[in-house]
Amino acid sequence: MIKWFIQHQWKQAIRSSIWQKNAALNIIIGFFMVIMLLYLLALGFFLDKLLEDIVKDANADITLSKIIIYYFLFTFLMRFFLQSLPAMEIIPYLHLRIKRSTIAWFMQFKSLISFFNFIPFLLFLPFALGYMREEFSGFQSFIWFLSVFLFELTSNFMLIYFKRKFTLNPKLILLLIGAIGLIIALDKFDLFSISNISLWYFTQLNANWMWIFLPLFSTIFFVFWNLSMIQKNSYLDDLSPKKTEGENLSAKLNLLQNFGKTGELVLGEIKLILRNKRSKSVVFLIPFFLLYGLFFYPQDLYNDKMGFLVFVGIFVTGGFLIAYGQYLMAWESSHFDFILSSNIGIHDYFKAKYFLLVIPTLILYFFTIPYMYFGMKIFWVNFAALFYNLGVNAPLLLYTASYNKKRMDLSKGAMMNYQGVGVNNFILVLPLLAVPALIFWPISVFFGHIPAVLTLGGLGVLGLIFNQSLIKFAVNNFKKKRYQIAEGYRQKG
Repeated sequence: MIKWFIQHQWKQAIRSSIWQKNAALNIIIGFFMVIMLLYLLALGFFLDKLLEDIVKDANADITLSKIIIYYFLFTFLMRFFLQSLPAMEIIPYLHLRIKRSTIAWFMQFKSLISFFNFIPFLLFLPFALGYMREEFSGFQSFIWFLSVFLFELTSNFMLIYFKRKFTLNPKLILLLIGAIGLIIALDKFDLFSISNISLWYFTQLNANWMWIFLPLFSTIFFVFWNLSMIQKNSYLDDLSPKKTEGENLSAKLNLLQNFGKTGELVLGEIKLILRNKRSKSVVFLIPFFLLYGLFFYPQDLYNDKMGFLVFVGIFVTGGFLIAYGQYLMAWESSHFDFILSSNIGIHDYFKAKYFLLVIPTLILYFFTIPYMYFGMKIFWVNFAALFYNLGVNAPLLLYTASYNKKRMDLSKGAMMNYQGVGVNNFILVLPLLAVPALIFWPISVFFGHIPAVLTLGGLGVLGLIFNQSLIKFAVNNFKKKRYQIAEGYRQKG
């Protein structure tokens, strides 16, 4: 039976329109994936040297034992937003003579092919075979790597349970992010050190290999916990769509209708975001955008590189703007013909899109203000990046939206789904993130940091002052290409 499941999944993959029709895109994605894997592998080979450079008075294994817990927290958070829960794929099998336990086992085995489960082999296996084998023994290095891999599997199977529970109650997502933030803060101020707990475990493991049973038992526990949960909830009533918190929220936003045609259009798009799986995934990525700075700001190595801080600031303050704005009209590709033929002014349509990018960016900026803890220069760089996103990047996305002619199916998740994604999307990200850094860097070198920050922010202010002219410029470009866009959106492949 498992063999049949595997055959079905393989046929589903190779017969998809994305696999067959977007050969160029698949090549580009494959190229970047190979580059990323090679970077991870190189990092694994030089991990001991990097750790010794970061903490000069401690052995590499001690430093890694303290910080590896943050790797697991980060990958779990990344899994939550990127790794799909294949619950809907079991519906075609529910009416067949197949045991639910068999379906449950297959769902769990399928989760093992997640990209995150292979990271330890690239990042930590070279460290185990090199540094750990020299410092301890071949057997101890094997036990150390096995424990890391089992903890990764624990995270994988734990996600299946937590993601289902958190999807049913989206408010719990904020609780998860808050808990991780609280753990980091407590460790930062030495009130409760989770890194010391991690160090204690791996110290015990190096002294006594029997501690390997802790991650082994935790993996087995969540495997059987998930089996029980899946078997109890694998019914059509459990898998059918229910009224979500997002729909209840959209009902409370009807006040936007008081702002005329633009307000109605903004309200309609908010409902579109909250009711569809693909667009909702962008909302779920917002915490990742906000927490992105935590991986760079605490390190003095990056704090001295102002151009890099601008790059991070643009991403932190404008993550939603960039992620959602790349497909600004493609979100409505399924009913784009209706938009063209209805009594909707094109200028109002673009104005609504503009506010949909600007308002969340303003709101999310206030969540980045606590980064001033790492230095006031980070605060001012992010402040300038905010204005640049509002005044330059937002109108730029309005203009470039007319060049995306690929249809998008909003009912499918974002994980490993490249429908609606074209080469233009990859090219567009570069100027959005890199151009402000390239503007900032030479001015900073020749005139200093303050003039560079003022220049970056000043460009954003100019964009806000002339935003109506920039919107009109984007509208005129759209009028020339609207029928080509509509023709592209009619292609379902």
